[in-house]
Order: sequence, then C-alpha cells, then structure tokens
Amino acid sequence: MKRMLTVATLLITGIALAQNYESRTWMPLENRIGIAIGIGSVTYLDKNSSPLVYQSRPKNLRLFYNLESNKFIFSVDLDVKMGSNTLKYHKDRTLFFQEEDYKGNKEDKKFPVGGSFMAGRISLGAYYKISSAQEPTFKVAVGGRIMNEMFYPQGWNTSGIFNALSFSPEALTQHRVNEHHQFTASVRIPVVARLSRLPYDNTVSAPGKNQVQGFFRNSSWVGLSKFLAPAMTIGYNYQLNTSWGTGLSYELGGYNIQTPQQMKMLSQSILANFHHQF
Repeated sequence: MKRMLTVATLLITGIALAQNYESRTWMPLENRIGIAIGIGSVTYLDKNSSPLVYQSRPKNLRLFYNLESNKFIFSVDLDVKMGSNTLKYHKDRTLFFQEEDYKGNKEDKKFPVGGSFMAGRISLGAYYKISSAQEPTFKVAVGGRIMNEMFYPQGWNTSGIFNALSFSPEALTQHRVNEHHQFTASVRIPVVARLSRLPYDNTVSAPGKNQVQGFFRNSSWVGLSKFLAPAMTIGYNYQLNTSWGTGLSYELGGYNIQTPQQMKMLSQSILANFHHQF
C-alpha cells in the first residue's frame, strides 16, 4: 500500500512539474550587442534659411546594445548617417554670390546648391515589462528614451542645422513565432527637448565666442508645440542559433520644428543587422 501511495505521489508530482514546464515562458532574455548597416532617405524644408526642399539618401551605420532582466529592458545605440545633399525639385540650380575684399575689388562666384549631409544620434532607453501582457510568445514594455540628435548638412546653404537633446516616452512590443522567427515594433514621441537652432539671421558670432559656442548659445527648452518628432520602428529578426542572429528593420520619423522659423522633415531608413546574443 505504501509503495502504491509513493508511486501515485511521484506520478502526481511529475504531472504537475510537466504542466508547469509547458506553461513556463520559453522566450529567452535578450542580451544583445550588434551592428546594423543600411540606407535611408531624408527630405526637409527649412524656412529659416531657404524656400527650397532638400533631400539626401545617406548611408546608415548603427551600433546597439540591449540588456534584459525579468522585469526591465535597457538599450544603448549610436547611429550615424552620411551622404550628399541636393535639391529635390531643382537639381541643376546654381547659387550666385559676390565677394568684395578690403580694397573694394569685387568677384562674382557661383556654386551648385547642395553639399554633404551628416546626422548622428546617441540614445539610452529604459523600459518596464508589463507583467499582465506577458505571454509565452508575446511581451510588451513601456518606458522612455533620452536621446541627443545632431542634424548637420554642410554646403553654401546652411539649411536644416539643429541639435536636440530630448526625452521620449516609448512603447515596445515583441512577438516570437518560434525559436527562430521574431517580429518587433516600437513607437516614441519626444515631450520635451533642449533645442539648438541657427537664429533667423543665421548669425552665430559674438565677442569672445566661436561658431559652435554661438550655435549652442541659441539653445532653449521646448515642448510639443515647438518640437514634434514622432518615430516608429518595425523589425524582423531571425535567430541562427543560441548565440547569433540577424534581421531587418524599418524606421520612419518626422520632424516639425517651429523655432525660429518652421522646419519640416521626413526621415526613413532600412537596416540589416547582425548580433550576438548572450
């Protein structure tokens, strides 16, 4: 009798452990470090400096690091975009101006409108995983991202220059189809930013100041009414094995800056990534 009770107890315990194992989430904690490369497009109109619409198709490089615990997700990324900068509708337009030296000699010069394009971003994000939304194949996290963005076209026209240090609430979601296939999505919008822009007269010089100091001297804290910059990202990742994976992501962002004059911009990028998971 005792043997039968012992066997029955072991069977019941085994069944309970098996059921608990089946209901346990199998999604691993995603501690990742990786690199992403791709291409993008940027189109903008800066009424502060020019009535013309500019565009660029920059190359994109991103380094990222993600750290995940049972309740939190942390992320750091460094993003750089570089390319040429041209007019969207009048590619053959030429810029004329006249130089005069201290003796009064004048010289007419002309240059094609455009130049080079560079943009950079460094950001730090922290998110809380909502326990009520966690399932074996699905999770949701909410939090925020502190980000500094630099937008710096160069050429004979300084249209579009700005720097913004911002805080953005952000939501992340992830769906794992199986141990190999994963889909992700995120959305964010800055609610406050320390924005630096050229003044309307484009003058940044001041006694005892260089141009960089003069540029940041025009910084001010702004909210959604002056700096509206929503962004969304969707992605697909394929896990090659327990240590390595690859994937694709698409990011769409817009800017509507109201100081000192309006600037509108649409930015898109497609990146392929390769990452190590540990």
